[in-house]
Amino acid sequence: KLPMSFTALGAMILLVFTGCLDAKTAVATFGSSTVVTMAAMFVVAAGLSRTQMINHITRLLYKITDGSFTKVLACYMLVTCLLGQFVPSIVALFALVHPLVQSMCDRMNISPSKMMYPIAVATVSTSFIVEPIGPYAAWYVTQNGFMESYGWTGTQLNMWSETSVFLPVGILTLLWAIFVMPRMLPDQPERPISAIGGQTLWIDPYPAIGGRKLQEKEPLSPVREVLGYGVFAVVIICLMLGFSSWQVTLAGAIVLVVTGVLTEREAIDNLNLSTVLLYVGVSAFGEGLAQTGAAEMVGDAIAKVLEGVTNGYIIGFVFYMVSFLMTSLLYNRAVSTVLTPVAVITCTSIGCDPRGPVILCALATMSSLITPMATAVVPMAMDAGGYSAKTMFKVGILPGILRGVVGTLIAMTLFPM
Repeated sequence: KLPMSFTALGAMILLVFTGCLDAKTAVATFGSSTVVTMAAMFVVAAGLSRTQMINHITRLLYKITDGSFTKVLACYMLVTCLLGQFVPSIVALFALVHPLVQSMCDRMNISPSKMMYPIAVATVSTSFIVEPIGPYAAWYVTQNGFMESYGWTGTQLNMWSETSVFLPVGILTLLWAIFVMPRMLPDQPERPISAIGGQTLWIDPYPAIGGRKLQEKEPLSPVREVLGYGVFAVVIICLMLGFSSWQVTLAGAIVLVVTGVLTEREAIDNLNLSTVLLYVGVSAFGEGLAQTGAAEMVGDAIAKVLEGVTNGYIIGFVFYMVSFLMTSLLYNRAVSTVLTPVAVITCTSIGCDPRGPVILCALATMSSLITPMATAVVPMAMDAGGYSAKTMFKVGILPGILRGVVGTLIAMTLFPM
């Protein structure tokens, strides 16, 4: 009944007042690298939307696909998946693709609620699935270090281990999001929509929920038009090359304002503070779970539940589901950090190969999009598509479980315990 951003901030204040979260950590969430990247990327996306590029791309794609919703969605999903192998920040990736999708929804006269969640799924669940060419090409080295540190030296992962599981599951995810997911999504937004960097918000069809039309702006001068393209291209290239996400996006946002591609007011209006504050609040909630020891309690409970279990598929699926559910409360990177050692310790204690469960823990943290606490992309998608929390859970739970079943079958067959 209250705005989600203020609900999340209220939860953060309660955690501080009750001693579950120290005040310094709570304040620090406002200045995290993810928060800066989100806000700055919104401005960079607004700069691209201020140019004519999005209109040109939208018209071309509309012509190529003959205006078919399924073909258009498939094109955007594939583009998102491809970029996701190179762009190290999924927050930046969603902000990059969103204006294109918003523009196409306006052109096709359909609600963004039919497209935004599938794009979020592609962003989170199909990025980094081809490990040797992605920004996490050395992931297996880190995981091997974890396994050695916690007593397992019998086997090791290689650069293709993760890809052998992630790639087929990612293909299945794309097919599900293109052909099944739109049927489960609402035809109309359930809450006011916030466009990320677009020239318009979703307009007219559903004015009762907050749609409004922005005034059309005059085209940019030729020089500023080129600057809008150039800044966007440089930001993408720098992200692909591994430069710091928050530094690159913030620099791009500043250049757009300094050169007049965006006015100061336009930049501020496109910061999407409601989305940023929502992320701040839920991040603080996750920190509270970690500081109070609640996350460690979950890990200890897993080890006790699995005592005496020797079936590798059961053990693998248990680790997947626990990681999936914990990601819904604790942010994906935090869950991976907490549960990977637990998986190694548990498997080592019963003399079993931990490679499968370790991979499944990572897969699960890429599969949970049922709450805003899983990843910053979720609150972004909720604002962009006008989704309620109930819809996010309903639409996201089934593909999450499906990814777990298929991933477990593949991982525990390739790496039997």
